[in-house]
Amino acid sequence: MAVDSVVTQSAVGIDGNNYTTAISNDKLSNNDFVKLLLEEMKMQDPTKPMDSDKLMDDQLKMSQIQSNSDMTKALQTLIASSSTSSLSSAVGLMNQVVEDGSTNKDTGLPAQYRVETLEKSGDTIYVNAREIENYYSDILYKDEPATYDSEGNIYDSDGDKVDYHIKLEKDGKVAVTKDGYMYYDSDGNLITDEDDLEDYKININLPNYAESLTKIDASKLTKISG
Repeated sequence: MAVDSVVTQSAVGIDGNNYTTAISNDKLSNNDFVKLLLEEMKMQDPTKPMDSDKLMDDQLKMSQIQSNSDMTKALQTLIASSSTSSLSSAVGLMNQVVEDGSTNKDTGLPAQYRVETLEKSGDTIYVNAREIENYYSDILYKDEPATYDSEGNIYDSDGDKVDYHIKLEKDGKVAVTKDGYMYYDSDGNLITDEDDLEDYKININLPNYAESLTKIDASKLTKISG
């Protein structure tokens, strides 16, 4: 009888009979064990029969080894499936603005990042994101490019200060009321008359991103802003 992939070592006893001294096969199954057992019984010395209790113990150990091997394979498959599923779920973070509980070093406000790529290392999923350092806005005054300073004063294309100004938050965002107004007169009064605002146009709160990416453990994210 031959068993595929099984390597046996044997020796000749003092009675002249061959005896198996070692078996090597990382993939030895219960079926292989039974075949080997039957072959061993055929070749045993009738005057010194094999110990049946030992045979049963050997078979039980073989069954336990096989069960443990099957369980290990099942767990590995489950872990691999879970990791793939987690990475697939994390794809929803792409291009989202997220927070990890840290603060922006310049503003002291919660740091925000725009997710650009994902990666998996071991069982951990990471997002590679670019921090939003601050915000800026594009302003037109009488259809010409205008600028503004850190105090919110607006200057026309010739560098002259105009009638109205804006208010800025710590991160550089233009402060906007719930009704969508953002311009103030020299006395600090909010301008709500649309006719008075016809000379002003603004594309507000565009992000300035950091040059380098930050690698963040996805499980550490505290907020997804979208």
